[in-house]
Amino acid sequence: MTLILAATSTNAPEMSVILFAGIILFVTAGYALACWVRPFTLCSRCDGTGTSADRGLTDRLRHRRPVRPRAPRGRRDCPRCRGTGLRLRIGRRLHNHFARLHRNSRR
Repeated sequence: MTLILAATSTNAPEMSVILFAGIILFVTAGYALACWVRPFTLCSRCDGTGTSADRGLTDRLRHRRPVRPRAPRGRRDCPRCRGTGLRLRIGRRLHNHFARLHRNSRR
């Protein structure tokens, strides 16, 4: 028994394109929901602690800083999150920007 495959031409988009578009739409809607429910996320610089301190020998070796003894310092506030340990998500920042533009254009 021999199978004969015939090439057919259809103008309908392939199922994989529709599936890919659906996945992208689902992920985008999920991220928008996450930005609405929890607009803040942990700061990536201080890992949510709110403090910025020298990480020690491994950090200095990784960034090729000279290893030298220093006087111990107190912990400072993280400059990126200003000591809160939280940062606005990128999507929420974009939402706030466009909402502000819309609000200012209606004045």
